[in-house]
Amino acid sequence: METNESMRPNKSEIKKKIRAFWDNPRHDYDASPGHRVNSPSEKEMWRRAMSQLLGSSDLKILDIGTGTGFLALLLGEMGYNVTGVDWAESKIQKARDKAAAHKIPVNFEVQDAEMLSFPDSTFDAVVSRHVIWTLADPLAAARNWARVVRPQGRVIADIPHMKSHSGNHHFGEEVGRNLPFYNGAEPEKVADMFRQAGLEKVDLLELERPADLDRATVLVYGEKR
Repeated sequence: METNESMRPNKSEIKKKIRAFWDNPRHDYDASPGHRVNSPSEKEMWRRAMSQLLGSSDLKILDIGTGTGFLALLLGEMGYNVTGVDWAESKIQKARDKAAAHKIPVNFEVQDAEMLSFPDSTFDAVVSRHVIWTLADPLAAARNWARVVRPQGRVIADIPHMKSHSGNHHFGEEVGRNLPFYNGAEPEKVADMFRQAGLEKVDLLELERPADLDRATVLVYGEKR
């Protein structure tokens, strides 16, 4: 008789289902209220946060889980040298189309957030938005993000809101219950994960929320030793 453990999908199967969801061209990421940036004030909130945490625009930045490119393109507008990666080829193509239409020099590549192919210490900083909750192994991902950033470089990510992805949201309950942060996370728990990944000076930053945004955005960040 099979046990509950033996009937659980393995990580490879889980990731295959997640990737298929995001890579479905019928999934309009930019039309989803939970993912799109809904107003100029929300975009400005992200601009201020990136300027505060990254500083000088003379930096090489990796945007992980870039989707259709919002954060990568914003950083490109700000003057950073940006590479955006996502494992959904259809989303990467949309990001490339946006970059071409707006003449923003950003490089986009298809890559797995947990298994980056870049050499060690390639980037000055790593950023991600709306990614942690989708990961089958977020600690492995954080370790990989720390690997590709240079010493004293920062890794920055937003924290999924608690009880934000319950039930059949996106991937379905079978997949969701196997994702550590599928239904959100306490900020300090994500901060602890960053420390386990080898990052130091880990801290949290709650962004100043514009009036048209109905929930707070909290970032976790840390430095590579």
